[in-house]
Amino acid sequence: MYIISKNKDYYDGVVGTMGVDKTLVYERETIEIENEKEFLKEFQIKDSSWNHRRENHFLNIGYMNTDSKKYKEVDNFIVGFCGKLYLGWKFEYEVKERDERDVIVEVTKTDIIYGYDNAKKYLKSGFWKNTSQEDIDYVLNYDPIDMFRTLKSPIFIFDRSKPRNGSTLIINPILKEYEFYKVVDSFTAFQEIQMFLGGVLGVGEKEIIEVEDKYKIPQHGFDKWSFRKESVKKNR
Repeated sequence: MYIISKNKDYYDGVVGTMGVDKTLVYERETIEIENEKEFLKEFQIKDSSWNHRRENHFLNIGYMNTDSKKYKEVDNFIVGFCGKLYLGWKFEYEVKERDERDVIVEVTKTDIIYGYDNAKKYLKSGFWKNTSQEDIDYVLNYDPIDMFRTLKSPIFIFDRSKPRNGSTLIINPILKEYEFYKVVDSFTAFQEIQMFLGGVLGVGEKEIIEVEDKYKIPQHGFDKWSFRKESVKKNR
């Protein structure tokens, strides 16, 4: 697989060990969509009422709070990777650091956590605040193959934290920014992307060239006389 991208991702180095197959090209141009009307149908808000949001399992996961003394904000994101969906959470907290002027300032940092069992240790239960196991199971068991085919990409992310108080659909994201190596190692990620592009999305498929019959016969060792008798001149 040959990757064309302005930015490096954590699995790019695998190409050095596997070699480059230039017949299979991954043009990894990152596209960020903030207009909800352009989202995949699963992420669209058809009705602005709270009831609709709660009925949409994909959107309901985003409404959470935390009672942790460390974390101040929590948002979730969904990673679509090679035919599967993965759930992750961003837990933000603040620390005091010295800047380049040696002045103490508050800096916002983020811990990324995958797995609902890990995340819910820090989530606060309450009215419209706590996502349910039903929401989690629905998303993780959802068949997303049409999502990938619609976007024509092996990877996408639906991020509930970008922009603030909004959402962003990211096509061909840089996965290291979401610490996805915690879920899929670099070698496996490269292989899965390569197989998904060539198999499911059909990138790099070679055209089948139909050879005319008149060219097929000599190719297989036959000539124009193979299926008929060659005329023989009789010697008088």
